[in-house]
Amino acid sequence: MNNSIIQAECVNLGELNHLFIDLEYSKPQDKNFNVYRSRSFNQKNKKYLQLDEIKDALKQIDKTKLKYIYLTGKNSMSHPEFNHILRLCLAVSSVTIFSDGSCINDKKSRFLKRVEEEGTNEIVFKIEFNHYDEKTNDEIAGRGSFRKALHAVTSLNKYGFNPILVIKSNSKNIEQLKEGFIELGKKFKFETEDINFCFIPDIKAGRENQNTDLNEKEITDEFNLDCMSSRLLTKSGVYNCPLLINDYRGRSGATLNDFSKKCYLETEECLQCKAFGKRIYTNSWA
Repeated sequence: MNNSIIQAECVNLGELNHLFIDLEYSKPQDKNFNVYRSRSFNQKNKKYLQLDEIKDALKQIDKTKLKYIYLTGKNSMSHPEFNHILRLCLAVSSVTIFSDGSCINDKKSRFLKRVEEEGTNEIVFKIEFNHYDEKTNDEIAGRGSFRKALHAVTSLNKYGFNPILVIKSNSKNIEQLKEGFIELGKKFKFETEDINFCFIPDIKAGRENQNTDLNEKEITDEFNLDCMSSRLLTKSGVYNCPLLINDYRGRSGATLNDFSKKCYLETEECLQCKAFGKRIYTNSWA
């Protein structure tokens, strides 16, 4: 009988170039939630990462190595001190805001443009969609989610922002989705190029159609996974990537002062990310 233990593959953090900050934390109902969207609206369970906590965290890292700070959470922009946090982060690096479109309208977009123009760093928006068809999108994300996201995109575009569409997909329907969103953009005078698309793998679908050949590939220098250059700061500690938030296997430490620079690809999410073979959540050009 073979009693040998199979150890998950280890990945090392090179430099911390991408810092995710989860502004709104609540314990998820299931582990397959989307880091941008599925947050509880129960005020009793809602816990915000505070401004002072973010200030302390930024003091603990080499800010000269940061390329982008990413603000995540379903309603990150509804954080009571969001404007202060945004300005604090912009003083360090450019900032990417993940959103489902909540809180983004014409007035807010105009204000955010003024904030961006106060300094030299840029604000990038990643808006979540599930499909270019309203009915199909809302069946997945909830009634009204499509129009909310679309209104956010058109409002941001009006004031000179070039929002990125974050779309859950599998490898078989990427081209179809891209063509659909290009046609949608034409209707609303929003020109979409390759840089405007961020396709993230559907982890649930990936489990059902798992490609074992890809998952058995060894990590080489050609791989460029999110966990090799980023960490996620949350109310409950530091995690290797947004996919593993609140999963103990993805927790790398309590603070940015003492987190581990190693992580093990031991979850199903890790295997699917590895099969994808490149960064998913961080900006591809950075």
